[in-house]
Amino acid sequence: MNRFFVPNEVYEDRITICKSCVYYFKPTGTCKDCGCFMKIKARLAPMECSQKKWQKTTEIETPDDLPQEIIDEVIKVWDDLKTGRAKDIAAKKKMIEIYNTIHGTNYSTTTNCGSCISTCFDGIKKLYKKYA
Repeated sequence: MNRFFVPNEVYEDRITICKSCVYYFKPTGTCKDCGCFMKIKARLAPMECSQKKWQKTTEIETPDDLPQEIIDEVIKVWDDLKTGRAKDIAAKKKMIEIYNTIHGTNYSTTTNCGSCISTCFDGIKKLYKKYA
């Protein structure tokens, strides 16, 4: 599991800034500038806002479990994956981004590699079964 999550206070500050930004796309929770899913990006210490509204930090915590918003994203994305195939490109991208966040990997969100996609899918499926 990724050991670079920010404390809840830092996450809440970041996500509040994102939600008030003109680049925040509320229907998907993504940034129209960088394309990232902000509930995920805002939780990671080494990440920073592409508009420089918040910076990366060395303030981290090592949780015993995943933060609730990451669990929520796993459960939400599973609806688009449960047939064994991503519903669309956005669902595939989100699956890979969540997997990368949790496991500290760097799979490309545009990959078509069956092995890479299968690894991400299996990882999300395992987490869904654990938390749903």
